Amino acid sequence: MRKSFLLAAVLISCICLTQTAVSQDNTLSQKEIEEGWKLLWDGKTTNGWVGAKLNTFPGKGWVIKNGTLSPEPSAGKESANGGDIVTTQKYKNFILKVDFKITKGANSGVKYFVDPGMNKGEGSAIGCEFQILDDKNHPDAKLGVKGNRTLGSLYDLIPPDRSGIGYHFDENGFNTATIIVNGNRVQHYLNGMKVVEYVRNTPEFNALVAYSKYKDWPNFGNAAEGNILLQDHGDQVFFKNIKIKEIKGNLLPPEVGEKFKLGMAGYTFAKFDLDKTLNAMQKLDVRYLCIKDFHLPLNSTDEQIAAFHAKLASKGVTGYAVGPIYMNNEAEVNRAFEYAKRVGVKLIVGVPLHELLPYVDKKVKEYDMHYAIHLHGPDMPDKYPDAADVWKHVKDLDPRIGMCLDIGHDTRNGKDPSADLKLYHTRVFDIHIKDVTGTTKAGHSFEIGRGIIDFATFVSALREVGYTGSCSLEHERNMDDPFTGIGESIGYFRAVIELTK
Repeated sequence: MRKSFLLAAVLISCICLTQTAVSQDNTLSQKEIEEGWKLLWDGKTTNGWVGAKLNTFPGKGWVIKNGTLSPEPSAGKESANGGDIVTTQKYKNFILKVDFKITKGANSGVKYFVDPGMNKGEGSAIGCEFQILDDKNHPDAKLGVKGNRTLGSLYDLIPPDRSGIGYHFDENGFNTATIIVNGNRVQHYLNGMKVVEYVRNTPEFNALVAYSKYKDWPNFGNAAEGNILLQDHGDQVFFKNIKIKEIKGNLLPPEVGEKFKLGMAGYTFAKFDLDKTLNAMQKLDVRYLCIKDFHLPLNSTDEQIAAFHAKLASKGVTGYAVGPIYMNNEAEVNRAFEYAKRVGVKLIVGVPLHELLPYVDKKVKEYDMHYAIHLHGPDMPDKYPDAADVWKHVKDLDPRIGMCLDIGHDTRNGKDPSADLKLYHTRVFDIHIKDVTGTTKAGHSFEIGRGIIDFATFVSALREVGYTGSCSLEHERNMDDPFTGIGESIGYFRAVIELTK
């Protein structure tokens, strides 16, 4: 089994799907071209698009201006002006990215598996829809069932899960809708956070359709391929950077389809700048980063923070948390919470003095943030050595105060991280993954797969408890030149995910 894991690790670690930086809107970088990305809209013409019920592009109702494509408003009437537009080509397995900006009260959508011939009457063309909606001001948000018509939903079928700590939406600017179709498995992402996942051509999916507005359309959502559609719902919505990467076979990282995410702890790159960090993450197609202050200082200006996020976005990376941040007095607690707020994350990985916990509790309530205490193993017995110790200190505090479960340190303190995850999962908000050589202080950090931690059991525990946070590699070996070890560890962990599915 060990040889099988390592062979799969080598294969899986070669997967690279990350979108790379582009110099301007509606263009592709050389790297994107090499990776197989294609523009669906060039930013200037109507090439590649026709009306959903026409053989040409609509003669009215759609405007190309300043690198954006938008339907003209017509008092919210569905397909009553220019009508929907669709790609001239059909797609089967793909990653689709669309940047969009809504106006107040707007309703629109991006549809896929569209059959333009299915509906020749009034209204929109028929297909699965990534709903685009101003939830605050459009009445459709309150219709349907349990939010299945709100932003990011599979319209009228599956509501979005936007409860993730890293979820964000820019009401006034552009946001990114991503749709991944790999066989019958489909996912919706909003600004890098997965909000919907489902499997087509199943009894469960067909049952949802049977109780939806699509019940009278035969075989809805189950076609082998279809067109991509931008909806004209009579409201102004702006689209740009519409691009697609067709998937040839099963090329998605194995964590796609899991509830948990794979990320990197910023401390892994303590001796390298942000550019080197992001380049390494891009090569491994790891998209989530716990931000350390040596990459983004605590006293960063708003302009520096904005530039930092732009650089992450150019590499397809999301900063989901900040820390670990050590806090020895109330002033340092205040600074950390204000820093996290300005950075725009909802999770702080922190190490507070025990006597500061009541004050942390107060700040969690004030800022409505989650706070994960990083455990430190036997090296620092007074700094939360294992999961049980963190639990003892936080179990009577606000439920948003929990732990960053460092499975290596937990193991070195003689504990079983899989068992601890099951025991304390309601308070596990972040996980640092690594392997170690022993269950005592003498044990040291090693590449995942070379130590003693049973990762197959740990991944099974992640699934059992429904963990939705990040499993972030904190590689602490050969830190002057860690990249081979990082690649080996990521590959092994992905192999375990794949082989235990």
